[in-house]
Amino acid sequence: MRSQPFIVAALVLVLNGCGRPDQVAAGERFVSPTDPAIRYVGRWDRSDPARPKASWPGFQVSFDFSGNWLRVRMKDAGNYYNVSIDGKSHGVVGGRSGGLVTYSLAEGLGKGRHRICLQRRNISFEPATELLGFVADAGAVLSPPSLPPGPRIEFIGDSFTAAEGNEASASSLPWKEKYPVTNFELGYACRLARALDGELTAVCRSGSGLVCDFKGDRRSPMEERYGWALMEDSGGGQARPDPADLVVICLGLNDFNGMTQGKKQPNAEDAREFQDAYHRLIGKVGPHHPTARIVALAPFIPWLREQTRKVVEEERSKGNHRVHYAQFDEFPGGYVADGHPTVETHRRMAEQILDQLSRQDLVAPVSTRKD
Repeated sequence: MRSQPFIVAALVLVLNGCGRPDQVAAGERFVSPTDPAIRYVGRWDRSDPARPKASWPGFQVSFDFSGNWLRVRMKDAGNYYNVSIDGKSHGVVGGRSGGLVTYSLAEGLGKGRHRICLQRRNISFEPATELLGFVADAGAVLSPPSLPPGPRIEFIGDSFTAAEGNEASASSLPWKEKYPVTNFELGYACRLARALDGELTAVCRSGSGLVCDFKGDRRSPMEERYGWALMEDSGGGQARPDPADLVVICLGLNDFNGMTQGKKQPNAEDAREFQDAYHRLIGKVGPHHPTARIVALAPFIPWLREQTRKVVEEERSKGNHRVHYAQFDEFPGGYVADGHPTVETHRRMAEQILDQLSRQDLVAPVSTRKD
C-alpha cells in the first residue's frame, strides 16, 4: 500500500474563473453535469443542475464511458480525488484551486466500455466543490452505470469516518497537509460498503460531535448539520437522500473531548445531554430512511460505550427495534496525523464491525468476502 498518493501527471489547467466551462475545441465533446448517464453518489446540492455542488466527504460521480480520453472540469479549492477505471485505481488528481480547474482522468482508453468513477478523497472546510462538466473526444459515448447489488448505506460520523490522515506517516500534521494523505476509499466506512457490494453516502465532519466539537463549542453540532445538503452551509438547501437500507452512526469522540475540558470525566448532566441529542438524531434519521436498520456504533472509550448502549436500550424499550449496537476497539500504535487511524487500523475496524453486523443478522455473512 503506498503511503503517499501518486498524482496523475496529466493536464492540469487553472483558468481562475476565465472562460466558460462548456467551451471546447474542434474534435472535442462537452458533457454537461445534467447528462442522465452520470450517477451522483453522496450528498449533492443540485438546485442548479448545471453546477451541482458537494462538500461532505467521499462524494463521487460515475458513469460508463466509451471513448479515447476524458477530462473533468470543476470549481475546486485544492482537494484530491481518486480516479478509478473498471473498478481499479487509476491514480489521483487534485491539489489545484480555481474558478475552472481541469484534470485529465483517462488517456488512450481505446475501444470498449469502461466504468469511470471520480471520488473525493479528503475532508475540507473550504467552499463546496462545483462540478462543471466533462470534456471527451468527439466520438465518446456515456451511459448509466449499473447499480451495486448490495445495500445503500449512510454513515454519520466524524474524522474517523472521514478517514482523516489515514495514509500519513507523521504523528502530527498541519491541517492542509492532511489533504493528500487522506484516502476516504481506504477508510473503514468504504471498506464496509465494498464488503457488502453496497453504495455509500457519508455525512461526517472532522472535529464535530452530537452535542459539541472537540473544544466544547456547541454551535452547529452534527445533530443540526445532518439535515444540510452541504457540510458548511446551512443555506445550501436541505438534504433529500435516497432511502438507505442501513444507517451507521459513529459519534462521540469529539463530544467526550469537548465535555472533559477542565475535568477528568463528563458528569451525569453531560451524559443525559449526549443521550438526548443521540435520540433526536435517530428521530431525524427515521423520516429520511423509514425502513433502514440503524447501528449506533460506539468507539473504544468506556464512557461512550456506556452512553451509546443506554441510547439503544431506551430506543428499543420504546419499540424502535430498528436500532442496534456495535463497537470497535482501540489498536495501540495504529494512529497517525494527530490521533487518527492508519489504513491498517481502518481495515481492522471494518473487520470488527462487519463481524458484529453479520452476527446480528443485519447484513449478509461476509466471512468469505475479501477487500
